[in-house]
Amino acid sequence: MPHDEHTRSKTEDEVTTGNIEDSDTVEGHGKGLKARWKAMKHRVEARRAERLSRRMKKFRNKLDFSGYGDNERYKSVAFNHWEDIGFQRPLGDFLYGYMITIFTTILGLVMVSFIYQFLWPYPEIQGYNGIAGGVFAIVYQLFDVGTAFGIVRFIAEYRVKEPKRMIEYAQFYIWYQMFTGIIQVLILSVIILNAFRFGQFAYLTWVFLIILQKQWPGMLGTFKAILEGLQLYNKTQILSLISGEVFQNLTNIIFIIIGRFIGSQNPAIGELMGMVLGAAIGSYIDDFFAMWLAAYYFNKALKPFGVTARECFRVGFRKDIAKECLWFGLQVSIVPLINTATGTWMLLMYVDAMPQYATFVTLKGLAAGISGVVNVGSFKLTASLAESYMNDKEELARFYLLSTFKWNGFLMCFLTFTLLGVLPMLITEVTRLPGLENYVLAAPFLIPTLIHQFFRPWIDMPNSVLIATRHIGFYTFVRLLEEGMQVFFIWLFLYGLKLNVVFGFNGIVFILSFEHFFPRFIKMIMCWVYTQKRIFKLKLNFMQTFVIPIVSSIPTLLFGNLYYLFAFKPIENFFVPILGEYALLVPAAIYVVIGILIVPLCIFLPLTGFLGGWDDFGLLTFRKAVDLSGPSRLISMPLYKAVLFGARRSPLHNRWKMDWSQAAKEIQELMEMKEEQKEVKYEKPISSTAPWIKRVFGRDDGGDSDGEKGDK
Repeated sequence: MPHDEHTRSKTEDEVTTGNIEDSDTVEGHGKGLKARWKAMKHRVEARRAERLSRRMKKFRNKLDFSGYGDNERYKSVAFNHWEDIGFQRPLGDFLYGYMITIFTTILGLVMVSFIYQFLWPYPEIQGYNGIAGGVFAIVYQLFDVGTAFGIVRFIAEYRVKEPKRMIEYAQFYIWYQMFTGIIQVLILSVIILNAFRFGQFAYLTWVFLIILQKQWPGMLGTFKAILEGLQLYNKTQILSLISGEVFQNLTNIIFIIIGRFIGSQNPAIGELMGMVLGAAIGSYIDDFFAMWLAAYYFNKALKPFGVTARECFRVGFRKDIAKECLWFGLQVSIVPLINTATGTWMLLMYVDAMPQYATFVTLKGLAAGISGVVNVGSFKLTASLAESYMNDKEELARFYLLSTFKWNGFLMCFLTFTLLGVLPMLITEVTRLPGLENYVLAAPFLIPTLIHQFFRPWIDMPNSVLIATRHIGFYTFVRLLEEGMQVFFIWLFLYGLKLNVVFGFNGIVFILSFEHFFPRFIKMIMCWVYTQKRIFKLKLNFMQTFVIPIVSSIPTLLFGNLYYLFAFKPIENFFVPILGEYALLVPAAIYVVIGILIVPLCIFLPLTGFLGGWDDFGLLTFRKAVDLSGPSRLISMPLYKAVLFGARRSPLHNRWKMDWSQAAKEIQELMEMKEEQKEVKYEKPISSTAPWIKRVFGRDDGGDSDGEKGDK
């Protein structure tokens, strides 16, 4: 018992003492566990970071793409890099024009006051020319039945498999346009001089006659269309720059100023009508310069085949070529004919129901031109699809279309946010420039036309798909439906709901901005459903096309608004003592440079790369397109490297990639097919006229043989 008590007492003391000692030990031990846990966690994170660093270093070293070199596998690509089949060609076309776009945008912004003050002081100048061109548009389209849409797709298809036949298409198109142009000029001149000069359009008689002359020779744009069919987009970009920005503006300046001077000195003509006539003459003269330059590039492009532009003026095409062009043209011309007829009908409704239509349509056109920067188009999709789909390369055609989706969404998101950032400057500042007083009312059209422009690429792309893949029947049906709906909606807006009367100027803005939107939207849905069910399945890559570009574009919008709030006015005030009322051009031009070049280079593009907006094949295509971008390479190469900078550091690279394996295989097959045709030389026939044409006109197809000479 004492032993038990002693034992119990000792045990209690030990337990009591032990509890106290163990409490300190447990507390210390707990702190040690936490420290060890933190140390272990730190080591794990360090190892993970080290592995990630090694992986990213290896990935950065691996993620490097080279463009074109001197040791290309295919001879055609070594001769001309634009011969390489792939999406880099239409993309290179866009990049080629990027520097041109920046240059012309800045130049247009700087010269906007001069342009509108001295060349277009009245919106009616362009409005009257538009009306004069629209009245006889149905006749022009009727005579173009044999050449509607076809030349680009025929050139693209037969460049790969039968180059000699390709030249015969060019011969037919030139011959057809020149022959029918003479008929148009004769018939319509008689109608204008004997009927129109006594009616409601009497004041536009001379404008009608001048614009009519464009129908002869009528083939001034053929060589440019052939270059587009060959997908030599670097040449077409140069042509667009020189003919559209240089020749056209030069002839406009010369003839509009001459017309303004003559009109101001002659009250019977008047300043306004003198400028209208000058603009009509200038728009005709510049087309000849464009044709000569296009023929020069055509000669260089087809030099390996021994073909010159002169050969295209021969009547050496076969009878089956004429039949094919006329039949194809007849099928696809049904829609343009109906389109032109409905366009003329709608024009007459506008003139009847909307006073000052010529003024309002010009204001809307100015706003649509500004908001149209978000619409980068369909990347010349017709030629690429015809080249692939019509040569049994369906996967490549699908890949072209998905790549077009990706780049449209990618660029549209950035450009839309950029434009939204600059809109406050456009609406409140730029319209204060001298010479723009008559164009202030264009501002309300900006947002509505921007909404319409946002849908335009997705509306227009199905047209290229259906034409290139020769689904002409459905294309004709859906376009006829669209034309009918357009007439209905215009009638509904003007005569049914009378929006321009009920809501005044706001109603006019709505009508002109959304005049064709609802029919086009309905047609767009029908076309994409048909494409999905009858042509090929399409699975849109939403991450690369929309989600990542939108997230990456948000800083662009913030920059635009912050620049306007905190930098625009101080910069303008600094230059006021020097430039006066033109001082606002300086901060506006600075924003254009920063918004189009600096912001995408430093923020938007690296962010898209880091967030996983690119895959390996997309980067390779981008890199090749940089080599095709010509003078814009100084800009496009840094843009590519900005994307590469973000992609190299992204753990999401290739996370949302597009499957390119089958497309790459079909590109190789097409290139091999093209190489087989590369050495084919175009042989010039001894006779200068096709045999079947000789038979039609009663001539023997034997030519000047010895026997014939003997008979003579």
